[in-house]
Amino acid sequence: MKIFDKKDFAKLLIKYRYLSIGLVLIVVCLLATGLTKLTFNPDLETYFPEGHPAVVRYNEIDDMFIPTDNLIIAVHSNEGTLFNGDSLKVIEELTKKSWTIPYSVRVDSLTNYSYVKSVNDDLIVEPFIEEAEKKSIEFFEKRENLVAGEDIIYKSLISEDKKTSVVSIIVDPPGPNKEDQNSELINYILGFIEPIKESNENLDIRLLGNPYLDYISPRIVKAEMPVVMPLMLLLIFFIVFLMIRSYVAVLATFVVILMSLIATFGSIGILGSPLNQMVTTIPILIITLALADCIHLFSIYFQNRVKGISSKESMEKSLEMNIQPLFLTTISTCIGFLCLNFIEVAPLRDFGNAVAIGIGFAFIFTIFFIAPVVSFFEVKTASKVTKQTRFSTSVGSFILKNGNKLIFSITSISFLILLCIPMNELDENPTQMYAEGFTSFSSDTLWLDEKLSVTFPVNFLATNEEGQVSDPDFLKILDKFSVWLEEREQVNHVTSLANNMKNLNKSMHGDDPEWKKIPENADLSAQYLFFYEMSLPMGLDLNSSISQDRKSTKISATLKDMSANEFKEFNNEVLGYLQQNNLENMISEPSSFRVIFTYMVEAIVNSLLYGLFIGILLITLIIGLFFRSYLLPALSIFPNILPIGMGFGLWGLFVGDVGFMVAVGMGSTLGVIVDFTVHFLSKYELARKEFKKSVEESVIYSFETVGFALIIMTVVLALGFSVLNLVTFIPIQDFAKFSVICFIGGLIINFLFLPNLLMKFDKRKF
Repeated sequence: MKIFDKKDFAKLLIKYRYLSIGLVLIVVCLLATGLTKLTFNPDLETYFPEGHPAVVRYNEIDDMFIPTDNLIIAVHSNEGTLFNGDSLKVIEELTKKSWTIPYSVRVDSLTNYSYVKSVNDDLIVEPFIEEAEKKSIEFFEKRENLVAGEDIIYKSLISEDKKTSVVSIIVDPPGPNKEDQNSELINYILGFIEPIKESNENLDIRLLGNPYLDYISPRIVKAEMPVVMPLMLLLIFFIVFLMIRSYVAVLATFVVILMSLIATFGSIGILGSPLNQMVTTIPILIITLALADCIHLFSIYFQNRVKGISSKESMEKSLEMNIQPLFLTTISTCIGFLCLNFIEVAPLRDFGNAVAIGIGFAFIFTIFFIAPVVSFFEVKTASKVTKQTRFSTSVGSFILKNGNKLIFSITSISFLILLCIPMNELDENPTQMYAEGFTSFSSDTLWLDEKLSVTFPVNFLATNEEGQVSDPDFLKILDKFSVWLEEREQVNHVTSLANNMKNLNKSMHGDDPEWKKIPENADLSAQYLFFYEMSLPMGLDLNSSISQDRKSTKISATLKDMSANEFKEFNNEVLGYLQQNNLENMISEPSSFRVIFTYMVEAIVNSLLYGLFIGILLITLIIGLFFRSYLLPALSIFPNILPIGMGFGLWGLFVGDVGFMVAVGMGSTLGVIVDFTVHFLSKYELARKEFKKSVEESVIYSFETVGFALIIMTVVLALGFSVLNLVTFIPIQDFAKFSVICFIGGLIINFLFLPNLLMKFDKRKF
């Protein structure tokens, strides 16, 4: 006894089509209410892998000291050094205005640097440069000579050639409306920067920093969506019309896509999941996958219409033939995207869940809305359908005639490509995520890195469990470690409490350079630190580097730009030093926003590989249950996995850098590639079991019924994803390129390899 009869289902659906159409419209209208609840969260910190040691260290340092999320105003002189009245007046003006920025908690610059000197045995702390417009040329010359000896700011706030300086502004919006608060402060700062830039053409002034990146991200998305989405839709529908030649089919497909997008984003709003930089990818995936469902439905529909069968009966036959494979491909594709839930990165989990929801709605609307609606119309079909069927059949015949050659060729080529997988390097640079177009943020960051290497900061947490940070023995350990760091080729600049204490000791001894060392007496050291803190102006205290319990301090360093592997080598050097000197419990490994991103891709890949294993296992099990066969799920593993492996091999050969979205492509492309396999096998198994055809005849039948539909689907997927190369967010560009490689590989493997595997191994008798 059959639990589910395809023929009865198709007849019932068409019989009660008014009810089906009405229920779908009600669901869409209800879900549309969620569109008003959509929010956007551009904060890249949401991409941090939850529970990763680097994230734990980062949060510990951020909680212990004032936040390190800073804006940078970079100032570069195009004519000589910055040590002149006009240039320093601009830096001083930028510094003063930066204090008025909403939510700013600290501003550090060349002009407000707390310069320490000794006058008649008194400790004097004053701004390095104040009221620049009133100072003489001789004053500027003296300050220019002095700055090289101020190791706290030299090569940190001022470049070695003294042509570039930065104003560092730490901001701390209280939340919860961080996006609105971030927009408020960035709009404020742009309001005073632009007039200063216009009136000082000899200076190159640029704004950088994570808060600015968070500000431009949603604006880039809003600017690109009205361009990318219509272009993609026009391109896709043009291709579909060329291949199907039916206005009704194109219009029906558009309705499915529109309803699927409304239902998906409405669901996201109702669930309360914030959108992020990947919002452009979600509709692209839903559009292409909804289109795939429609193509398969209309493919069989038109094959029946061209035989003169009525629209109603043709749709019943198409539903009968497609309901199970479409349901199976929907489940398998959803599993592929739900594999992203194994990743400990919330935006990627939300992305996978959103696409899975969209795929589910696309299936429901295709079956329960478009099929009933189209059955009302006697849709005309072009004779081109017959030509397409003949073309697919001839392709199948050619493939079977050259079976042995193709198996050998595919196996050999695949093996060579898979050997290139180790050429890939896991890496992600958060400062280089945007291509030139709507923003110059990435090029500005590279520009600043060339002038003054401050774009790869790292922090070390040093804790004195047996005393306070002013203890001379503890300070000597910090000093030794800081000197060792400065000697590293990868390090540009190091700042630690030890630097401050050595400068204080020198100042307290008449600025004698021989006294630039750690004080020997603990009480004297504590007094120096106390007097120094009391002399610092409000907002420039040591809370940014000393904890409230006085037991911990922060060592800050800026590194030269490097890849993830190069950083890991540097990190291993640091670990070696700490272990060799028994300091593992005193000084932490380096941590920062940038450091986390160097580990992020590795964490994603490790989680996703486990998720993929579970996903492939579930998909294979479902295929086995669906076809009630051990053979077909076993054979399906090759065309399901091989295209992804070859995709990584080709990526390693031609690109090499694997970012987080390329890693995500492993899970997302799996579900789509399984579609090819399931649709091909479903028609093959129909011919074998119900029509009692031979293996060869069944393969030809698969090509005849679904071959051209798979070609259309691949062309549409490739073109649709290629449009994503127009977006500014580089990880999405990489995701699109990797996905297109896998989709084309999936079609090739399913056409050239799978049929010949069936010919070799299917010995069943029916």
